[in-house]
Amino acid sequence: MEAIPLANLSLRGRGDRAISSDGVIRLALNHPPPVPDVFNPIVSDALQRVLAKNQPAELMATHRWTGTEEDRQRGAAFVARRLRESTDPDRVVLTHSTQAAIHMLLPTIVGNGRSLAVEQLSYPPVRSFAARYRIRVVDVAIDEDGLNPDALEEVCRRERPAALYLLSTFQNPTTVTMSVGRRQAIAAIARRHQVQLIEDDVYSLLAASPLPPISAFVPELSWYLLGTAKSFSAGLKLAFLVAPNAAEAERAFWPGVRATYWMASPVSAALMAELISSGEDLKILAAVKGELAARHQLVLSGLKGTPLASDPGCLHVWIPLKCVSSTEIASTILADGVQVAASAGYARNGWIPPEAIRIGIGNPESRSVLKEAISRIRRALPSQGRKE
Repeated sequence: MEAIPLANLSLRGRGDRAISSDGVIRLALNHPPPVPDVFNPIVSDALQRVLAKNQPAELMATHRWTGTEEDRQRGAAFVARRLRESTDPDRVVLTHSTQAAIHMLLPTIVGNGRSLAVEQLSYPPVRSFAARYRIRVVDVAIDEDGLNPDALEEVCRRERPAALYLLSTFQNPTTVTMSVGRRQAIAAIARRHQVQLIEDDVYSLLAASPLPPISAFVPELSWYLLGTAKSFSAGLKLAFLVAPNAAEAERAFWPGVRATYWMASPVSAALMAELISSGEDLKILAAVKGELAARHQLVLSGLKGTPLASDPGCLHVWIPLKCVSSTEIASTILADGVQVAASAGYARNGWIPPEAIRIGIGNPESRSVLKEAISRIRRALPSQGRKE
């Protein structure tokens, strides 16, 4: 399949991260938009301060394991913005990424013989991770407000899952943000059935007015994850995990030598601690949110009249389709030089989900590339009653 070149964009040779070597614009990825005018000077200065405090050989001499005391203190301050209360640093574990943390959690809190409940459409790697540990995955139905409490109640009674993995803010892929009432209902069900909660809150920092996470309502059962790769920079792969208590944190993440490399890079950890300490992480976050909002306006304009699910703080847009295969539409769009994700990629094998495509709007290096991609997507989409 030959991709159509990027005509008249004058981007060849600039290293745009959204454009692969064959000229395809990659909107299947879900990275935050670049904000170099803000990011570069802040991070450069922060790195200089880190190196002024630490000799490179000392900084990188060993793993940080669960994080240094300063890492955990800064992490506690970082997650407190979402949990809305002070967090004991001994409950905080610094990991390489949310994926690395999930890798460690699944065999520890689920293990052999128990099941993991997930949203019917969910972050694909979680199913892969569960398969590696021979953990059975059970789907829970979703609706327009996210995970359906009645469906969760029924699954808990029938399957007795050990844990539930979910995203409560800007759900991937549907973009849904649960209401406070729905969050409280799920917390109550988890407590009633003693189901551990793995709450991936990675997108929440981009919301205009983020709601309290489910973990705030059931902390004694929650493993709360707040990562940086989706809100600051894709290469700044860190995640702060808050365990139910200090003993559980130590049980799941110590000793440090395991079959997966979950420990954070010392330089990235020190950099993030410095950014949190200075408060400059909030400046980067504000710039990312501003750029993301502008890109949403571009998408809404380019796809005017097309039914879609969108939010100014969400890194992706979800486009439901009628009477047409999302896999076929994605293939058609790819033939025109743009890569998007079809709904089947978020579902278990054997279940045909509602037809839809997901487009990530943050990955292109510039709005001009995104605009070109959106025009190509529009050409491929059926009218679906769209008003031109």
